[in-house]
Amino acid sequence: MVWLTLALLGPVPFPVFFINLLVIQFFFGWAASNMNSLSMEPLGAVAGTAASVFGFIQTVGGALLGTYIGQHFDGTLIPNAMGYVAMGSLVLICVLVAEKGKLFGASPEYTKAPVVEGH
Repeated sequence: MVWLTLALLGPVPFPVFFINLLVIQFFFGWAASNMNSLSMEPLGAVAGTAASVFGFIQTVGGALLGTYIGQHFDGTLIPNAMGYVAMGSLVLICVLVAEKGKLFGASPEYTKAPVVEGH
């Protein structure tokens, strides 16, 4: 939401733009690597193939979406901010669908009671 607020305020000085972009990209890199790890967890037997398919989809999908958003550049930050808001909302929806409505919590396989032998 910071991007959208800054975009609607008018021209933004480059240092403000750069610092905000730096923060967003840092957190994106942090979140993306964790999401990739979580999505690859059930694919241990075919991890190499799964990693290459994920990489292909991320690269091509990112290029297509980035090109679409970039074509709307009009000299302001509004298209960039709207792109972040739209893609962030899309990611949130995808995570909610994949996690069956839950954002946080352990998978059922990790919440089972431990087996105590001898009892």
